[in-house]
Amino acid sequence: MRTSSFKIFLFSIIFSICIIGSIYYFYSSSPKKSWIIMSGNEGGKYHEVAKALSKLLFQKGLNIEVKTSSGSRENLTALTNGISDLALLQNDISNSETLHSLTILYEEALHLIVRKELTSVEQLAGSTVSIGNKGGGTEGIAVAMLKQLGIEEKNIRWNREDLNSSLKSLQQGSVDCVCIVTGVGNATISKFLGDGNLTLLPIGSNPFEALKLSYPFIHPVTIPSGVYPTGPGRGLPFRAINTVGTKVVLACNSQLEAKDGYEITRLIDCSKAEFTKAHPLFGQMSSPKSILLQHPIHEGAQLHYDREKPSFIQEWADTIALIFSLIAVSWGAAKAVGRIYLQKLKDNLDKFFAKVDRITSELIEGVEPKRAKEIAKELHKIRRETTKKLIAEELAADDSFVIFQRQLHTAQQMVNETLRKSVP
Repeated sequence: MRTSSFKIFLFSIIFSICIIGSIYYFYSSSPKKSWIIMSGNEGGKYHEVAKALSKLLFQKGLNIEVKTSSGSRENLTALTNGISDLALLQNDISNSETLHSLTILYEEALHLIVRKELTSVEQLAGSTVSIGNKGGGTEGIAVAMLKQLGIEEKNIRWNREDLNSSLKSLQQGSVDCVCIVTGVGNATISKFLGDGNLTLLPIGSNPFEALKLSYPFIHPVTIPSGVYPTGPGRGLPFRAINTVGTKVVLACNSQLEAKDGYEITRLIDCSKAEFTKAHPLFGQMSSPKSILLQHPIHEGAQLHYDREKPSFIQEWADTIALIFSLIAVSWGAAKAVGRIYLQKLKDNLDKFFAKVDRITSELIEGVEPKRAKEIAKELHKIRRETTKKLIAEELAADDSFVIFQRQLHTAQQMVNETLRKSVP
């Protein structure tokens, strides 16, 4: 019986090890190497930054596929729906609770670009204003800012085109103003301002203070004087323009594993100098802990900024819980198998119990000497079979077997007594 119990125990251990090995095989994957990032229109800042990010991270062992989009809102949808792993998002845009922030890449500023004859915001009433593609992030800030300046949506004809097309429409006169939220120094804006017919429109001395209560997740931004060259020694704006802006955040889905969030954040944050050389906007990178975020910091990124690598328990908590659950299930299954096995042994012994009981009943009623000799042979056969099965562990050496042996011995004594009396 001890040998049988040991075998059952050994079986349960081996079964558990197999389960744990399988779980480890499927869950102990190497760090994530292939990523998809949503950027923006080709030629735009989002696309430039995403391409630079992809190139530098490739040198560090990560493969980042860059996908174009119409802007922040489309990026947010793609990230929420699992189409991409990463996305560039404006911090003021959100309609999802499943996104987290990894790092702040740079800041964007609201630009109002007009023809030179338009000199004040009040002149925009009743005009046609371009606010970028439908999936972009300009609309929210632009509409809120114009409303704060006293220009209602109903008094504006809205035009939706990408930046390049919008500026062409502005040159041609079909659009009166182009609103765009982008990084200061945007090359496309610089190109169109260089023709001499377009300019940047100021929007007040302190637009941030006027807007911050009704439109959160923004901050004050200054477009420096002359940041957009228009010729030798010349540039726009002539004087610095106070405007509002928001941060561009590298975001991920909340389902991203802590170890992967930690690693990509570490690679980016610890290589600021390299990234800044690749694109000047990376010089504005900062920790998400420094501002009010629309999306909370991802746990892996948080561990990096706190300078803590994910602990073994943090990294493997779900897997460990699953393993312990499977061990419990495996042990229960092994115990059940053991009970079935023991019941089978008992059933085997019950067959011999029945035979001995039948023989004993027959002996009590009395038998002829000839029949007594036949019974003696039957008892010998039963003893031999049960001994073989006991050795082969097809019977359990427990209390039931001891009782059986006593009954078998009693039957044997009765046969011997019958045979003794038959001798004259």
